[in-house]
Amino acid sequence: MRNSLLAIVAAGLVGCVGGIDMPTNGTPPTPPTDGVGGGGTGPAAAEARTLFENTVYPIVSAKCIGCHSSAGAVGNVTAFVAPAKADAYVTAVGYQALVGDWTATGAPILLKITAAAGHQGQTYSPADKSAITAWLAKELESRAGGSPTTPPTGGESPADATIRLTKEWSGCMKLANFTTANMKAWGNMQAGNSACKTCHNAGEYGNIADNVDNPFFTVISTNKYYMAQYFSADLSGGVANAKMIINTRSFTGVGSALAPHIEHPRFNLTGSTGLAALQKFYDLTVAAKTAGTCGPPTLTN
Repeated sequence: MRNSLLAIVAAGLVGCVGGIDMPTNGTPPTPPTDGVGGGGTGPAAAEARTLFENTVYPIVSAKCIGCHSSAGAVGNVTAFVAPAKADAYVTAVGYQALVGDWTATGAPILLKITAAAGHQGQTYSPADKSAITAWLAKELESRAGGSPTTPPTGGESPADATIRLTKEWSGCMKLANFTTANMKAWGNMQAGNSACKTCHNAGEYGNIADNVDNPFFTVISTNKYYMAQYFSADLSGGVANAKMIINTRSFTGVGSALAPHIEHPRFNLTGSTGLAALQKFYDLTVAAKTAGTCGPPTLTN
């Protein structure tokens, strides 16, 4: 089990929180309406969706749909490409393991294929890279309340703030606080008829949840893709007020079987032992940051 972890971490794009697992009964609920379906706000959010549909979707539909079509068979855990353009945006941005932290250095949609070894023989042209990078920048702009991507002199861009906060946060997370918060409760949480650890104890499908402290803690404190499932940068108050928050959006979407996770076993995040543990771990990590007792960043990617 542990031997597969490094391979899974390197894979990057797979996603159970971010993927499709086992069938579930009933009709999935309708996704919440936020104007564009991606989490941003204001005119920049609509612009981000338009950029994806017009410049990024043609790239992924040409290069990725053969293996990652959302119309594929059950068990296609990386079904992030919808055959229909109208469904493409909500499907893609619903995969945390595809968009990562939305930065050009932390989004697997860009990094997976641009890695030295490539991916399944696929490569990006310079134009492809530019299109995806521009879309990611617009997404961050929308999450920063629509503020300009280019910061004023001496300021940070949304991407720079996200990278900085994520690095700082990694150094503030401590194993003792992880244990005190009982984060291993995530491993025993039930989704349908299975405990989360059944599918995710070794980091499978882009998420890790186990009923032992390590390597659970080590993975989310050293790998930014796995950290992003639990914590994300909040830019809604503008870059100057950016901060780390609990990423409830990702877990809520999966637990409620919202697109694109319509076949994931259901679970209720609200009132769960997992959320209670995550809130305590978050509070303890904030306290460490406030007290100035954080160590250096621990991220390895």
